[in-house]
Amino acid sequence: MSLFDSADPRAAAGPVTFTVAELADRIKQVLSDAFGDELWVEGEIRNLSRARSGHMYFDLVEPDPNNGAGKQPEASVSVALFRFNRERVEETLRRHGGMAMEDGMKIRILGKLDFWPPGGRLQLYMSGIDPNFTLGELEAERLRLLEKLRDEGLLAKNQGVPFPVAPLRIGLVTSNGSAAHHDFCDELVSSGLAWEVLLADTPVQGADAPPLIAAAIGAVGRAGVDVVAVVRGGGARTDLVAFDSEAVARAVANAPVPVVSGVGHEIDRTIIDEVAHEAQKTPTAAAVFIVGVARAHLQATEVAWDGIAEWAQRLVNDANRRLLAVSQTTARTAESHLHQAGSRLQGRAGWIRELAETRTRGETRRVDDCAGTMRHRAAAAIVDGRRTLEQKKSGVVAQALRIPRAATKELVNLEGRARLLDPQAILARGWSITRHGGKVVRNPSAVAAGDELVTTLAEGELHSTVSEDK
Repeated sequence: MSLFDSADPRAAAGPVTFTVAELADRIKQVLSDAFGDELWVEGEIRNLSRARSGHMYFDLVEPDPNNGAGKQPEASVSVALFRFNRERVEETLRRHGGMAMEDGMKIRILGKLDFWPPGGRLQLYMSGIDPNFTLGELEAERLRLLEKLRDEGLLAKNQGVPFPVAPLRIGLVTSNGSAAHHDFCDELVSSGLAWEVLLADTPVQGADAPPLIAAAIGAVGRAGVDVVAVVRGGGARTDLVAFDSEAVARAVANAPVPVVSGVGHEIDRTIIDEVAHEAQKTPTAAAVFIVGVARAHLQATEVAWDGIAEWAQRLVNDANRRLLAVSQTTARTAESHLHQAGSRLQGRAGWIRELAETRTRGETRRVDDCAGTMRHRAAAAIVDGRRTLEQKKSGVVAQALRIPRAATKELVNLEGRARLLDPQAILARGWSITRHGGKVVRNPSAVAAGDELVTTLAEGELHSTVSEDK
C-alpha cells in the first residue's frame, strides 16, 4: 500500500496534502502493517528514568563500535514501559537472579512500535523482556574480558605482589555506611587488633561505578596501606556488573599492594575475583581472611617470643650454675686469704699499739710545755692590756668634757644670729611688708590703680587701695 492512495480525489491535482492528524494516522497504520502488533528488539539501556506515576522511560541504543562508552550511539529508539507492564517485567527479572534494569544493561525486549501523535514521536511501548539474553550477554562479555586479561598477563599480576605478614593498614573500597562496610569493619573491631582503615567511599552499582571504583583502588593503593579490600554485598547478577568491568580489573591487576575482594554472596564470582590476590565470597569473609593473616603473624610472634624466653631461661640457668660453682670456689679462696691476712693484721696491730703509746707519751710532754708557756704569755698580755685601757679611758673622759662646752657656746651664737634674722624683730624696728594677692610687692609697677594691698606691721595689718598709678 502506498502512502499516497490514488483513489483519494485529492491526488488528481498533484501530491496529496494531509492534515497533521491524518499524517499521524497514516504513520500509525504503516507501522502496524510493517511490524505487526509486537516485535523483539535488542540494545543497551541509556538515560533510564522512573516517573512518579510508576512509568519507566529510557532510550534503547545500538552503541557505535567506533566510539567509546557514553558517546553518540549508532542508532536509538525511545522506549516507554507503563506501570501495568513494568510490574510484570520486574517480576520476571527478579525470578531470574534478582536482576533490575539499569543504565548500560544489554537487554532484549518485546514491545509494540507506534507513533505518538501529541508528541510527534516514534516510540516503542515495552511489554516484556528476555532475561536469558541479558545473562548470556553478561557471561559472554565476561569471558571475552577474561581472555583479554589472560593474554596480557594481568590475571596473575596482583597475585605476584608479596602479601604482608601483618596487614594492619587497610585501604577499604566500598560504599560508606553500606551493609558491606559495616560487616567488614565489625569483623575487624571484634578481632581486638589495632587496625588502621583508610576508607575510599565510592558507589558500587550503576553506570558511573566502574571508573570511580578503579580510581578509588588506585588512590588507596598509593596511600601507603598494606592491603586493599574491595567489598560489596550481594545482589542480582546485573548489580555486580561494575566488578566485571575492564577498568576495575586493570586497577586491581596494577595495584602496588595485594587486593582482597569480597563481592556478593557465596555463589557470585566476578572478574575482580579472578585478578585479585585473594578472592573471598563475602565482605565478612574478606575481613576474616585479613584478620586471620594478622593473627597468624601475632601467634607466630608469640611462639617466637616463647622460644626466645625458653632459650634465655636455659642460658640463665647455665649461668647460675657456673656462677654458683665460681662463687663457692671464690668463697673458699677468700676465706683462706682472710685467715692469712688476719694473722698478719694481728701482728701489725701489736707493733702499732706500742709505737702509738711511745709517741703519745712524747707528744703529751710537749703539749704540757706549750701550755705553761701560753699561760705565762697570756698573763703578761692581760697586764699590758689593762694599763693601755686605763690610759685611753682618761683621754676619753677629758675629751667628753670639752665637746659639750664647745657645743653650748656654738648654740648660743646661732641663737643670737637667728634672733637678728627674725622678720618680727625687723618689723619692730619700724619696717613693714606690703602684699598684693598674697605676693610681696617689691616694685610699684607690679600693682595698678584700684588694686587692694595688705601691709603687715609689727602690731597688725593695714588694708589699702592703690589710688594712683605711678
